[in-house]
Amino acid sequence: MKSKVSSPKILNIVLCVVILLIFVLTIGTRINAEVLTDNTSEVIPLSIEIGYAYQDFDYKLLNQLEQSEDEIEPIVLDLNYYLNEYEMTIKFFAKTFDYNYDDIIQDLKERELDNPIFEYTNIGYLKESDNLKTFPNFEYGLIKYFMNLNEINTVQRNVIYKPYTGNADYVEKLIGYYSTIYENVDKTVLLSIGAAESGYYKVKFMLKYNNVYGGMSKRGLIKHNNIEQGVLSYVRLMSSNYYGKGLTTLESIGRVYCPVYINGVKEASGHWINLVNSAKEKYTNYTDTITIKSLINNIEEV
Repeated sequence: MKSKVSSPKILNIVLCVVILLIFVLTIGTRINAEVLTDNTSEVIPLSIEIGYAYQDFDYKLLNQLEQSEDEIEPIVLDLNYYLNEYEMTIKFFAKTFDYNYDDIIQDLKERELDNPIFEYTNIGYLKESDNLKTFPNFEYGLIKYFMNLNEINTVQRNVIYKPYTGNADYVEKLIGYYSTIYENVDKTVLLSIGAAESGYYKVKFMLKYNNVYGGMSKRGLIKHNNIEQGVLSYVRLMSSNYYGKGLTTLESIGRVYCPVYINGVKEASGHWINLVNSAKEKYTNYTDTITIKSLINNIEEV
């Protein structure tokens, strides 16, 4: 005969089951959570609510980024960009080479029509074997463009000879500026040679010819149209005929620039070396920062 289970016992069993379920649900979940978050390289959302807020934030951020991209206009590095960016530089060299600025801009834009490819160091679209040339920097290519114009005569040129009557400071600035374009030269050496040749850029006879470096031709001292051309010719000469050929020391430069023969051996003039070294004492610490802005207001108006 089966005995009946009393109500208190049934109640106790139910209570035990409930307690066990509570223990499993709470303690078991806590252990699993600790195992997941033990990996410090992961970030796990603590609840569905926080996770939803995270997704909402990401969506808003994306919208902000898209709006920012729409507001920013991309910079197109084409001819027009460089005409605007280097406006003062182009004006300076147009004046230096005796051209009208507006004529130069028109010529450059006409060249662009025939050349779909643009190379920023070659604003004049100069070619070699049907390929655009590349140059060390923008200004270097700009000078090459003006020199090419001088040869082909496709743009009217208003050549006027104007002897320099200004001060030495502007000449020194020109040498400093051009030395940043022709990067293989030593600015201090060039300033010192020029000073030795022209009495620190004050000898009127040489300034009358816009010649500060003593450059000679068969007819005597070379005459340049303006001081900007004269100084540029000097720096280009040193870059190509001296530094470009490995003559980088004062002694090696002097053997060609100002030679003497001692017992049949060609050497640099000792007197010339002393003059240049004396000038170097002044220019060794020459730290004037030369920009086109500091030159554009000094270039003499016709």
